[in-house]
Amino acid sequence: MDLVVDEELFAIETLSSRTQFLKNKPPERPNPAMHPTAVERNSEDVDMELCSKRRYTFYSDEEKTRFFHLFFSKSLSASAAARQLGIHVRTAQRWVKHYYEDPESFFEKKKKTGRHRILGEEHEQCLLNYIDENPSAVLTEVMGHLLQNFADLTVSRSTVYNFMTTQCNLSIKQAQFQSVERNSEEKIQQRYDWVQKWQQTDLDFTKNCVFLDESAFHINLKRGMAWSRKGTPAIVTVPTTKANSTSILGAISATGLINVSLRVPKRIKKRKLGHETNGYSIGVVTGHYLSFLKATLDEMDKYPEMKGHYLVMDNAPIHSSTDIGKYIHSRGYRYVYLPPYSPELNPIEQFWSVVKINASTKKGYEALTKQKCKKKKRSCSPPYSTLLHLTPNCSQSAIRFPHLTPPYSTLLQTVANQRSAFLTLLRLTPPYSKL
Repeated sequence: MDLVVDEELFAIETLSSRTQFLKNKPPERPNPAMHPTAVERNSEDVDMELCSKRRYTFYSDEEKTRFFHLFFSKSLSASAAARQLGIHVRTAQRWVKHYYEDPESFFEKKKKTGRHRILGEEHEQCLLNYIDENPSAVLTEVMGHLLQNFADLTVSRSTVYNFMTTQCNLSIKQAQFQSVERNSEEKIQQRYDWVQKWQQTDLDFTKNCVFLDESAFHINLKRGMAWSRKGTPAIVTVPTTKANSTSILGAISATGLINVSLRVPKRIKKRKLGHETNGYSIGVVTGHYLSFLKATLDEMDKYPEMKGHYLVMDNAPIHSSTDIGKYIHSRGYRYVYLPPYSPELNPIEQFWSVVKINASTKKGYEALTKQKCKKKKRSCSPPYSTLLHLTPNCSQSAIRFPHLTPPYSTLLQTVANQRSAFLTLLRLTPPYSKL
């Protein structure tokens, strides 16, 4: 099947390819964790100096619960579980001894002298339930909810804040906005059914899959957090407060980058009130995606071992055209559509995250951006050619699937056989409840 695309109307510019990626890719460092070496023990006596007395650390019941979860459920030794959680080894060993001697009294609190605590367990449970339902609530709203449920309570804002951060183990961080449909029972079941279906085939994320997607970049690409003196706002200057987004299309696999292309903005004329104004087209349409798909398959054809690979895409309208499926089959490849609202199943989302983090922190990126804006080319679009230097570094962390957390590495091998664990993972329940 011949694919005919108007290259002028749906123009794309290649930023990096697999050939360039392999050429610029730095040598990989050996991972000691993957190849442990035996440590030779010296049989000779060694003079040991007396260690200074360490400062005693108080551990909460939540930390103890996490320790015993690793100790019993994961069958780890006391020392291994302690090191994983940052607990002193001797302390963990005393916990185990105490638990075996008298498990009923392990979590009992010693009576403390001093002022009685204002907030207790009933306040903690009420507060956690409210935060689970209203994660964006401010401190004033939290206090109002407590006073509404406990009429006799008298507490200050600082006391509530300290109680939330210490006793409730809560912290405020940059929010991640998700659709309500993403965590619905129906969508979770669709993800599970999708895994069960493709588990019966030869599809393997780490061996025969290429992941495609697009992402938007703009010149105001900055960190969401910034430093400033106490009592002053954190102000970050940007070239313009309203920046046009430019789309970049990418394709990666477990072995590295395949293709990264820029959607070239098309100059258009807009008519308004009898006057003509010049502007740029925005957004990626099916024509751009077909152009990118053709370039990606041409790059994959250079490597015979990729013949017959699966092209994994989300079910966006520009990806689900009937011509796309026919064209992929005609080139000797296969394709898979992910279930709706399932970005966690597409590892390229992690790739975009790493690329944007690197791009927003590169000083050269900022300098080239300012120079580009002065020349007023492409409506102050950033110099996306810098991705040629960023993508090899990004591949070290975003494309290595064996080092990614589930469900990216062993999704089809392990998670599908554990339906309850898979559903719990995809619910994305906030870690506010006790273990």
